Amino acid sequence: MIKKQTVWLLTMLSLIVVLSVYALSAPGNHGQSAQSGEKAAQTSAGSKTAKTVAANATEEKLANIELTKDDERKSLENKYESVVASKNSTAKEISAAYDSMSDLKTTANNETMLEDVIESKGYDKSVVKTSGNQVQVYVSADKLTNKQANEIIQLTNEYLGTGRVVSVTYALNKK
Repeated sequence: MIKKQTVWLLTMLSLIVVLSVYALSAPGNHGQSAQSGEKAAQTSAGSKTAKTVAANATEEKLANIELTKDDERKSLENKYESVVASKNSTAKEISAAYDSMSDLKTTANNETMLEDVIESKGYDKSVVKTSGNQVQVYVSADKLTNKQANEIIQLTNEYLGTGRVVSVTYALNKK
C-alpha cells in the first residue's frame, strides 16, 4: 500500500520537475549570449524532463487511484467494525459484518497478487480496483494492444473470479 508520505514525496518531486521544465523553457530566461550548443543541451534536457514529468504524472494518477481505493476500503471496514461493536446489532448482523470484512480482505489480497502478476508481465505499475461486480485495472503504459488487454482481462478473471465486468485503462499521462 502506498503511504501518504510517499504520495507527498511523489507530488513534491513532480512539482520540482514541472518547475524545472518551466525554468528551462521560459522565454527570455537564457540571456542574449546563449550559444547554440547550450540551446541544444537545454532542448535535450527539456525532452528528458518532459518524459520524466509524464512518467511522474502517471505515477501520481496511479497513486491517487490507490489512495482512493484504500480510503473506500477503510470506510467500509469502519462501517463493518461499528456494526460488530454496536450493542444493538443482532448476531446475524454481526456475522454478516464479519463475513463482509473477510471478503474485503480476500479481495484486497487477490488485487495485490494480480497487481504483482501484471507488473511481472512488464508493466511499470498497475492498480486493480474492485467495486461490486466491476473491476478496473489501471496500467502504466503508453500503448496497449488488444492481445495485451485480453491477457490482463484473463488474469483478472483467474485471480478475482469470472462473472465480473473488467475494464483496462492505460495511457494515464494523456488527457
